[in-house]
Amino acid sequence: MATSQSSATSSVDWAGVKKFGGLLDPAADMVALGGHRGMGANVWHPTSSTPVPAPYRENTVKSFQRAVECGASFLEFDVQVTRDGVPVIWHDNYVVYGEEACPTSSLVAELSLEEFRQLAPINAGAVGAAGSYGGDTPLMGSSPTASTASLGSLASLDTACTASSASSRRLLRKHRNGEPAMPHEPTLRAWACEQEDQFPTLAEVFAAIPPHVAFDIEIKMATPDDLPATPAAEVDRMVSATLAAVDAGLAAHGPRLVVFSSFDPDVCLEVKRRRPEAPVMFLSGGGVYVHADARRTSIAAAVDFAAAAGLQGVILNTLALQAAEGGGARWIESARERGLRVMTYGLPNDNPEWVRRQWYLGVQGVIVDDVAGVAAALSAALG
Repeated sequence: MATSQSSATSSVDWAGVKKFGGLLDPAADMVALGGHRGMGANVWHPTSSTPVPAPYRENTVKSFQRAVECGASFLEFDVQVTRDGVPVIWHDNYVVYGEEACPTSSLVAELSLEEFRQLAPINAGAVGAAGSYGGDTPLMGSSPTASTASLGSLASLDTACTASSASSRRLLRKHRNGEPAMPHEPTLRAWACEQEDQFPTLAEVFAAIPPHVAFDIEIKMATPDDLPATPAAEVDRMVSATLAAVDAGLAAHGPRLVVFSSFDPDVCLEVKRRRPEAPVMFLSGGGVYVHADARRTSIAAAVDFAAAAGLQGVILNTLALQAAEGGGARWIESARERGLRVMTYGLPNDNPEWVRRQWYLGVQGVIVDDVAGVAAALSAALG
């Protein structure tokens, strides 16, 4: 892939950035605790009629700051890039809003930064109760019930699906977000949190979080699972913007350990090519998710790929480890023998006993949703 000199070089001394216990320091005496999207993902069971209460909106500065206060030694969050090239913090493939009967879905790549920001409930006049919004300006991000690559102003939402300006502002979420939301989709719900906040840029996160807190930046690729390889142009678009923002953040706010991660192996390869000294870890569902790329389909494939690519490690779905014989001990040992660090993610990591078991097996970092509960339990166990 052709790369400009400016995007291929960095002024950051990656070899000199400080390490943090449990992840890149083999001598650490405790597992590294990561806050998943800050204080945890906002989730609800697909059969429930109401969302699980969410004190903090995921992937926001308020959530990140609270996770650090509760004991997280690093923060895991998702970066996508807007249409005008700005890295922002957002997990789902689509931003969905409107009414359940006629939802609008937009890829982050289809939205400008201004359009993306306007979709935050805090900017739509949220007034307390979940799903209660105010304001008079309808929003537009794409054609209703589908995505589009050409956007107009957010002030011109298609009136065919606009029952009221308030309902057009409602942020929605469904249980799976790989495809645009459909009308009356069973798991589609209004998405509001007790503590709302702006949708932040990567630059704003660097400015808001103290430099002693490490970042695990997941470069989030909104590509379908049946695509064997991400187009090179999309890899370049995402990696170039993200690396530029990270370099700028480190230059402006001082040294900080930054780990790059992605489920997309080609993204990992490109980050490593451009920043050879930067820590890069391959995220893997370990076979829990179906994918056309064989590198994404098992723990063995993930370990083989990461070792061959010279990456620092793997971040494995903890469900896949639990399903493996002996809690995945053989795979963890295999990865460690090949010089890889091992982290895990997934809801079972909210069980402190399972976290301690993983540490015993050689896992060096865990990404958790219940940051406060796990941190308190681990601290109590240490006496």
